[in-house]
Parts: sequence; structure tokens; C-alpha cells
Amino acid sequence: MDKTIVIATIGLMILALVAASIFAYYPLQLQIQPVAPPIVFALGSNAGQPDLGSSNTITVTLGTNNTSVNITIHPTYHTTYYKNVTLIKNTDSRAYNVFLVLDDVTNDLPANSTVYLIVYSSGATRSLGTGYPEPQVPSGYVAFVNLTAISTGSRVSIGSLSSGSTWEIDFMVFIPEGTRLTGASATFKMHIAYTPGPGSETPP
Repeated sequence: MDKTIVIATIGLMILALVAASIFAYYPLQLQIQPVAPPIVFALGSNAGQPDLGSSNTITVTLGTNNTSVNITIHPTYHTTYYKNVTLIKNTDSRAYNVFLVLDDVTNDLPANSTVYLIVYSSGATRSLGTGYPEPQVPSGYVAFVNLTAISTGSRVSIGSLSSGSTWEIDFMVFIPEGTRLTGASATFKMHIAYTPGPGSETPP
């Protein structure tokens, strides 16, 4: 082996040993102090009410601390509207900017079906827009999200939820007539993300 190569190799090994032989340590302390959640879910006025189908209900299941919610609805052909299914409540003394983050979608609904999530202020009047054969999206909402049109990973700004305020969550589903419903289903997994206001940062 060339002596030059051997010497160079030994030199690199010595440098590597030297580079890894000393470390400097500076103190850094992290304290974690959990607090009660300022934003929580709650049951809407129609949670648990009869749904379409002989034994179905509008199923809304809250997590132990009201920081998660699972919802099951049973729409049929054309337009099915679900009013005041679940609530988002601000229990804090400050406003929070709220976002919807779509994480995962399994959509086996018939082609051209649409699923909307609609946010209203507490007690707001709903009025579906006129249209035939399908009624149009209602007006007066805080936010309107077509879950079948946005891609996973999307971060949608819902708005600013002021101190002590509540939003009501509705769903509107359209399924074309003449399509097959047997085995049809869809699951939309998403997060409600929030950050203290004011500010305009989007969640990571």
C-alpha cells in the first residue's frame, strides 16, 4: 500500500478521535406544567337523536376529557343535513384561532358524493339556499369546509373563537341517486388545532 495513503488514513483517524474526545455542556432546564384544556368538545343538541334507518342514531362519543370526539351519521340519497351535532367551546378568558387539519380519508362513497362540515355561531339560524333538485349550502356560517375536496394534510382556518363562546358543528352530505349504497362508507380523520390569538400562524 502507498505510504502516502497509509499516512493520510492514520491522520484522518487521529483527527476523528480528537474531534470526538471533548464536549462542552451548558445547563438548560425545561419545565412542563400541564393545564386544563381551554378548548373542548361538547354534545350538540341533536347528538343521540334518531337518524335515518330503523335503529340508527346520530352517534356522538366524547373522550374522557372532552378533547376528542367520534361521530357517526347515516345519510341517504340526495341531500341529508345534520344540524348541531357537536360543539366546540372556549372555556378560557382569551380568544383562540382555530384550524381544521385533515389527516386521513377513506372514502368509499359513490362517485360525486360530497361531505361538508359547517361551523355556526351558537344559536345561529340555518337557511338552506334555494335550489332544485338539490338545496344549496346554507348562509350565515362561520366556516364551510368541503371535506371531499381538500387534500390530506390541508390546514383550513376556521376562525377566532372568542372567550366563553361556542360553535355548533353541522354536516351536509350529498349522494347521487341511482348509485349503489351497499358497502358504501367514508371516514374522515381530522384534528381541531388552536393557538392563542391574536396571530396568524398556521399549525405545523
